[in-house]
Amino acid sequence: MRRMQTILTKQCPISRALCEGTCLYAEILDKISLGIIGVDVQEQKVFYQNEQARHLFRGTIKPLDYGALSSLLLQPDPAPTAGRRDWEEARSVRLGSRIIGYTSYSVSDRYYWIYVSDITEKERLSSIAEAINIMNNTGYIFSGIRHELGNPINSAKMTLQVLRKNLQKYDSGKVEEYLAQALGEMDRAEYILKALKSFGLYEKLRLEDISMKSFTDKLLEMISRDFIEKGIQIKTIYRTGHETGYADPRALQQVMLNLLTNAADALTEQALPQISISVSDLDARVNIKVHDNGRGMSASELKNLFRPFYTTKDHGTGLGMIIVKNMLAKMKGTIEVESHENSGTTVILSLPRGRNRK
Repeated sequence: MRRMQTILTKQCPISRALCEGTCLYAEILDKISLGIIGVDVQEQKVFYQNEQARHLFRGTIKPLDYGALSSLLLQPDPAPTAGRRDWEEARSVRLGSRIIGYTSYSVSDRYYWIYVSDITEKERLSSIAEAINIMNNTGYIFSGIRHELGNPINSAKMTLQVLRKNLQKYDSGKVEEYLAQALGEMDRAEYILKALKSFGLYEKLRLEDISMKSFTDKLLEMISRDFIEKGIQIKTIYRTGHETGYADPRALQQVMLNLLTNAADALTEQALPQISISVSDLDARVNIKVHDNGRGMSASELKNLFRPFYTTKDHGTGLGMIIVKNMLAKMKGTIEVESHENSGTTVILSLPRGRNRK
């Protein structure tokens, strides 16, 4: 009896080889909301990519593009002869205006499965919640206030006490020296109080559509003379020229002034100091990127950047970036900072797009 030969006419959704019929599991994988990618690191190819994964990278990475996907999600490339379990942890990477979360699993020395999802909104909400949590931590804030104000007040008090006891002995030059020292400490306390006042600024925001080009041009008109005197070149980049954000123009101006002041401070020892401001409109958000080619920050400085009263400046209060983050949170905005020592600093602000954008 002759055995009937099965004619294979269908293709396996995973391996792409010819098979006898539909694979139920493959059909499920292709319809779930989690992006799934299978890669062969020896052959350097993508052997499976479900619909959600293709959708996540649509417009940025072509389907089954091993080079682009591995460069983004498998850096450094895992060694084909050594499957490593340290890849089995959640990671994230920025792709344009979005943040992609992913986890890579090695099923052998050769094959990897990568699970991907868009976590942009999750990260944005987390950042806003973090900013609000910092501002609501009043106990910590007031403890810092007592410490920061206590130091100059106590110093001025001790200086005046010494002066009072020795007023009859000291000549006019010595008296002037002590008075100048006490007044200097009072100036320090006043400076801190002015910075604290900014916490209460713009409690009631007036959110409106803002032409980012018009806003930036007016801002630069206001500060250009000071920056020119410091020898700092500022350039602007508008991706489309039609970016519109939804924010309070007064609060946003305060935010930008703070960032530009920080950038100028970081450029004091730079031979050719430059600041660039670029604006782009992506995925219902407007991104403002401020980059300087200054001294940059160490990992420790970057970690403590949003810690109240932490500062590396001789005359800083350590409140500027906290105020920035607070104001942005009130406008449903976020801030990201990328910096390395001697490589400059990039600050990325993300704001809601204008409501009446055509």
